[in-house]
Amino acid sequence: MTTPSGDKTPIPKEKWWSETESPKAWMSVRDADLYEALLHRVAELRAGEPLRVVEWGAGRSTLWYTSFLAALGVPYRWLALEHHGQFFQESLAPQLNQRPDAVAVDHDDADTIRALLAANNTVAVGFGAGDLRPFLPGREADRHADLDAYVSLPRRLGLEWDMVVTDGRKRRRCVLEALDLLNPAGFVLLHDAWRTHYQCAWSEWTSGRRFGDEWWIGSRADTDFTDVLPWHAFERHAELP
Repeated sequence: MTTPSGDKTPIPKEKWWSETESPKAWMSVRDADLYEALLHRVAELRAGEPLRVVEWGAGRSTLWYTSFLAALGVPYRWLALEHHGQFFQESLAPQLNQRPDAVAVDHDDADTIRALLAANNTVAVGFGAGDLRPFLPGREADRHADLDAYVSLPRRLGLEWDMVVTDGRKRRRCVLEALDLLNPAGFVLLHDAWRTHYQCAWSEWTSGRRFGDEWWIGSRADTDFTDVLPWHAFERHAELP
């Protein structure tokens, strides 16, 4: 999920397989539906144990997919991290805090977050980095913003996860962080995977594959991912113009 102020470099429509934006997340309909199917399948593989998800880059997707899992009756724990403090406070926290099984906070004390995860299905954490847009002319300095706490929080919790979704800032670092977060059969997802500057992190994973319009999936296990995604997921992807 890329926020409206995030790095969403346009791709010519003739390069797209499905360019229509989904109501579920800030991504194409195809990508949002495949993400939903993947969550459902990995939840099935958990065989009744909670599905544990880390999401770097929170927003519409956080609200939709946690509601989707709840509607299925799937037990889950979802940790969402958002760098843009104002967006978090105005657009995400008010909706999450209305739910009885969710909480949104603006601090990253590991002990507190760990306790909140034990008591809630969804915990969202906002950071005060502001509106970072390093891809815009004159905003190059945004690339050097200190997001160490945002990147390191899941590792500091010392918990194991089944899926890690990287769709916010510092995606290369987050893909590498996921190596130490996932269970041996877990999956890391990267959105906007056509951006070549993210792809240097892929080689650290035993298995990896593009799917949908803009997704990449990786695993420490030796797999072709056909046990968790349908065959058509691996056809045609968005690429650089």
